[in-house]
Amino acid sequence: MENSDSKVLGVVLLIRHGDRQGFYQDPTTYTPSNTVLTPLGNQQEYQLGQLLRQVYLNSSSPSYINGMNGPPVNDAQFRVRADAGGEGGVIVNSAQSLIQGLIPANSNFTTTLANGTTIEAPLNGYQ
Repeated sequence: MENSDSKVLGVVLLIRHGDRQGFYQDPTTYTPSNTVLTPLGNQQEYQLGQLLRQVYLNSSSPSYINGMNGPPVNDAQFRVRADAGGEGGVIVNSAQSLIQGLIPANSNFTTTLANGTTIEAPLNGYQ
């Protein structure tokens, strides 16, 4: 950032899917089918999420979004939209992998039931 008085207030990201296989498109209708995200595609999106976390959610980063709460994450501070665009799971799976990298599991993601029992989210606090 050029000016030390500058601060990031928020971020809008437009992200494509990771590596996919089996993309076939009808030459008449252009309808896609048989598309799946590969393990490489999942890994690409997960790593992108980790990078975005370091850039925007790490308080020592010059691009840190001041006021971001967590962990655990405050859902009101995030908006994620994954429009399948006819490709089905490729887009949604890419978004899920990216979010897993951006917002890793956290054992503080718990709730206390009316009977006093504390429950942690599955997968070691998956958010």
